[in-house]
Formats: sequence, C-alpha cells, structure tokens
Amino acid sequence: MEQWKQPKENSLEALLHGMNFSDGVEFDLRMANDGSLVIYHDEFVPGSGAIKERCIENLSSAELKSQGIVPFGDLIAEKVFTESWQYGGKTVDIEFKVPHPVTRKLVDGYLGSMMSKLEDDLEEMDLPEGSTLVSSFSPRIFKAAKTSQFSLPVTRLMPHIRSWGRYWKVKRAVAMPHFARSSIHGIARYLRKNNTNIMGIAVEYLSGWTRWINPGVPVGIKGRGRDRLLSALGGMGVFAWPAPLELEEALIGSGISLVSDEMDPNVIERPDGGFRWPRPASQPLEGDWVKRIENSSDGERSDLIEEARSSVASWGEIGEKRRRELIIDQGNKMRWVGSEEKWTDNIGDGIPWGMSRIIGHRGSGKTHGW
Repeated sequence: MEQWKQPKENSLEALLHGMNFSDGVEFDLRMANDGSLVIYHDEFVPGSGAIKERCIENLSSAELKSQGIVPFGDLIAEKVFTESWQYGGKTVDIEFKVPHPVTRKLVDGYLGSMMSKLEDDLEEMDLPEGSTLVSSFSPRIFKAAKTSQFSLPVTRLMPHIRSWGRYWKVKRAVAMPHFARSSIHGIARYLRKNNTNIMGIAVEYLSGWTRWINPGVPVGIKGRGRDRLLSALGGMGVFAWPAPLELEEALIGSGISLVSDEMDPNVIERPDGGFRWPRPASQPLEGDWVKRIENSSDGERSDLIEEARSSVASWGEIGEKRRRELIIDQGNKMRWVGSEEKWTDNIGDGIPWGMSRIIGHRGSGKTHGW
C-alpha cells in the first residue's frame, strides 16, 4: 500500500477523505463577520498581532479563505460529499464554536445566528433523520435552539470545556471540576430533560481510572460497568472522543459511536489482531464477509477489505427488511427501551442514533492541539 499522508484538519481534503473512509465526519463551525459559516477549530488565526484582530468572528470569509480556512459553502458544493450525506447513510457532526470573549459577542445571539444560517445553507438538501447532529460545549446550546426554533438535533458536549484559551492542558485542567461532579447517569437525565437523545462525551467517562472520579458507581465498556452503562442509556446515541484503536471494539460493542483520529486507510487491524472495518453503520458487513476477512491470511486481508469496500451495499442501498433486522439486533443487544415497532417506526428516514458509528474527527483526524 502507498503511505498515507494525513491532510490538514478541517480541510476539504480531510473532510472528503473522512466522509469516504468512515461513517462520516465531525468538524468545527464558526461565523465570519459577514455572516458566512467557516470550518475552523481555533478562536483566532495564527500570527503576531492582537488577538482581537485575529479572531475568526472579526474577519471576513474572504480574508479567512485567503488563509486556507474552508468556507462551509465550499464543502456543500462538493457533490461527492453531499450525496454521501444525503443517500449514503453518512453522519455529519457539526460542532458550533463560540467566539473568544474579546469579540464581545453575546453567545445566545451568536448561536442563534449560526443556526439560522446553517438551516438556510442546508435548505435544499432534504437530509434524512439521523444524518446530522449539531453539538457544542456551550451550556447555552439548548436555549439557543429553542429560541430560534432550530430544526436539527442538538446536544451539549461534556464535560464543559471553555470556548477559549491557547493551551489544551489549561482547558483540560479548568474542565476537571465539571468532569468530577458529572456522571453518565446525570448527563443522560439532563439531556432527556432538554429533549435530546444524543450524548457527546469524553471517553474518560467510560474507560480508565478517570471513570472512578465521577459520582456514584462507575459505568464502563466491559463487565458490570457495561451493564450499568446500557441501563443508563436505554438506547441513547453516544459519541465519544478520543477513540483510540485499542478501545474501538469495546466501544462499538457497547453501542458507542466513535469520534476518531485514526483515519489511515492502511490500518486494517486493531492492536488485538482483529480486522478493522471503519464503516459499521453506513456499510454494515454481512456475516459471510466477516468470516472471510477474519479467516484471511495477512497477505489476503488488505485485498479482501478493499473488495468488501467496493462490493458491500451501503445503508441507502439496503432493503427495508435488512435495515429492520439490523436495527432490532442492535436494539436487543444494547437493551434499548421501547418496542421493536418503535425502534423501526421511521426505518426509511435514516440510521437510529443508537447504532454505532466511526466518524472522522475534524475530517481525517486532528493535526494540532485538541
């Protein structure tokens, strides 16, 4: 195989690769001073001038594009991207970033403006349910969505990480108190109270010694911890980050979707020796394919995975009977609440949030900071 060169995060190349290679992409959205949406993570562009003069929200979309920042309009002009989004069972997780305090922009109004602009930009696309999620670390996201009568599903990311600051380690330290006093059970109750069935969380809630910090008995992705996790979720969709290769099997086996930095197409095996299939939701493998790949030799595996990629039907191509079987199987395994009829009621609309996905963080994985 040719060596893969990872594209710059949130670039068109990265987003197109992630959309093709995995179940979809996550990217960061901000609003330029002319009201246009741009895809960028940080609060300001690189440089040596005053922060206020470099804040994304204080610059025009033309200025930002000249510095390599992708306008959202350029992304949705890419047909191969939008067709996968509309018809290929792919998921797009759009994280709304809020401005640095130096801009003096009010968060509620800013989020509301972004929501209105995003709906305008997507108006002609007729996206299926389960294909689009808007998330934010801002605790104002639910109020802004309600006030603006936003039509897309939203969720708040946990723990609360402030929207500004130059250094990730500092942001992480500031977030620790909120992490320490929150739990999966509490987050699930909070989200349901705000009429959402989607959770976005740091993987530390689910794995490692950090899960013992949270209030109550800890959840996990193995054993009794997994039982408690499934009980708390009841079918709620969960997106966890970061999602290292060594945790993929256990996370997917617990009904968790992964926001992954592992988008190298040459990585076809997990650390435990099992094969890696990066599209479990948008291109689910049938049993025969799984057996063939599992039983293949090292020399055959790469070719078999490539053959499966070009041969296995996408979610949009699967008949309703097979979709129903897949949804019911996942619902039973993950102990969703409600009946099978309820789970499959909107079977033609898209993939339920409780189906595990692998999506590319910032397209093809982060290339700086967090």
